[in-house]
Amino acid sequence: MTRLIGALVLCSALAACSTVDKPAETSEYTPPETPGLHVGDRAPDAQVLTDEGKPVQLASYYNHDGPTVVVFYRGGWCPYCNAALKGWRDYQSDFDEAGAKIVAITPEKPELTVETSEKDGVEFTVLSDASMEAARAFEVLFTLDDDTQSKYKGYGVVLPDRNTAGTWQLPAPGTFVVDGSGEIVYAFADWDYTKRADPDDVLAAVKASR
Repeated sequence: MTRLIGALVLCSALAACSTVDKPAETSEYTPPETPGLHVGDRAPDAQVLTDEGKPVQLASYYNHDGPTVVVFYRGGWCPYCNAALKGWRDYQSDFDEAGAKIVAITPEKPELTVETSEKDGVEFTVLSDASMEAARAFEVLFTLDDDTQSKYKGYGVVLPDRNTAGTWQLPAPGTFVVDGSGEIVYAFADWDYTKRADPDDVLAAVKASR
């Protein structure tokens, strides 16, 4: 956790704002009071895009020979997400050693996932949640309300221009460990975007699932 904390203290762009964006209910979807699937749930499938823009099934990344760490992040525009991705990068050799792979999912367009990966120096798989199907299936999806949309526009962050789906939707930052049988054995999600899973806890869950 020390490595991740060291990166997070550098994040100040959103410090003056509430750390919980206001989800808006829509006619199609109401976000849960507490985001995220739970330990014991089956890991869902969803169609996503590779960094080359090719459609693939998320389930094809689940490792039947070992655990998969599924990480949702908001986008490369979010300083907390960049810090968290760098934290996962710093732990990647630990997860490799434990026989686990990391798969990150973001609403952003494939070309922006490449940009973020290069900027943050990550080498694990990053996928674009083209229709927000993955975020919905993992129960971390929400739509920003009008006031929060205006706030983001003031920062120059226009999500419909960045997100593949062209919407004002985001995932709550979430991390899930999927074991070789497809069961979720670790789950963390929070509407507060400054709160992230502790990589040490995730690594412990990975080792326990082997």
